[in-house]
Amino acid sequence: MKHVIDYIVYVLFRLMVLIFKTMPWMVLYKLSRIVYVFLFYGIRYRRKVVRQNLDRLFPNKTGEWKDTVQKSFYRHLSDIFLESIKGYDLSPNNLLSRFTFENPEKLREIEVKYPHIIVASAHCGNWEWGAIAAPLLMKYTTYGLYKPLSNSYIDRWIRHRRAVQGMHLVPIAATSSMFRSNEASAAYFFITDQHPSRRANAIWVRFLGYPTAWLHGVEKYSRIYNLPVFYFGIRRSKRGFYTVFIREIALQPNALPYGEITRSYVRILEESLLDDPVNWLWTHRRWKYNPTANDIILE
Repeated sequence: MKHVIDYIVYVLFRLMVLIFKTMPWMVLYKLSRIVYVFLFYGIRYRRKVVRQNLDRLFPNKTGEWKDTVQKSFYRHLSDIFLESIKGYDLSPNNLLSRFTFENPEKLREIEVKYPHIIVASAHCGNWEWGAIAAPLLMKYTTYGLYKPLSNSYIDRWIRHRRAVQGMHLVPIAATSSMFRSNEASAAYFFITDQHPSRRANAIWVRFLGYPTAWLHGVEKYSRIYNLPVFYFGIRRSKRGFYTVFIREIALQPNALPYGEITRSYVRILEESLLDDPVNWLWTHRRWKYNPTANDIILE
C-alpha cells in the first residue's frame, strides 16, 4: 500500500514541477503570499520552534523585533519552497543569472591551488538552488551529502536530476566512500548547521552565546584526508536573486586543535546571521541536547 501512495505522491510532485516550469515569476511570487498565509496563520507551521529559537539566540531583542523577523522569515521560507520546485527545471543560464559571486577571484584562486576541497555551508538563502548552481559555478566535480527521502520514487528522481545538473548526491551513511572518488578535482559539500543525530560525536561551540552541539563531519574528514575547508555562504540580494561569498576556514586542518574548524565555521555563520537573521532556516529543532559537565564548550 505504501508503494501505491508513494507513487501517487510522486506523480503529483512531477505534475507540480511541470506546472511551475512554465509559471511566470510574477505569478509564482503571488502564490508565495498565499503559501505564507497558509504556513504562518493557517497550520502555524513550527511557529513555536521558530520563536523558541529566536528567544534562545536573541534574548535581549524586543518582542516586536522578533515578531518582525519571524513573519519576514516565513515569507522568505514560502519563496524558497516555491523557488526550489521551479528550480528543478530551470535552464543553466537562467539559474546562473540569479547568482552573483561576491569574490569570484577567490574561487579561481582556490581552484588553481587545491585539487580537492571541503565546502562547509548552511541553510541560508536558497540552499536548494545553491546545490543546483554549484556545479555550474565551479570547475570541480561536486559531491553533496544528503538524507534519502522516505519516498523512493521522488528520491530517485531528485538524485537523477541533480546528477544531470552536475551535483552527485551521496547518502550520509556513505560519507566515507565519497572521498574515494578518482576525480582529478572535487569539492565535497557539507551542510553543517543541522542537529547531530548522535550526541557522542557532537562538537560543542557557543552559537551567539548559547552552547550548541554541532555535526562533526567536516572536522573529521578534513583531518583524515588533509583537505582545506572553505565556507560558501548564500545571502539573498533581492527576491529570486542571491549572492555567494567564500570565507577561508582551514588550509591545513591537522595543524589546528581539534574543534577549531567547527568553531571557525560557527563564527562565520554567526556573522551571516547577525547581518540578516531572516536568511537562516529557523524551523530546525537545533537544540535537542543540553551540555553536560563533561562536555567541552568552545567559545
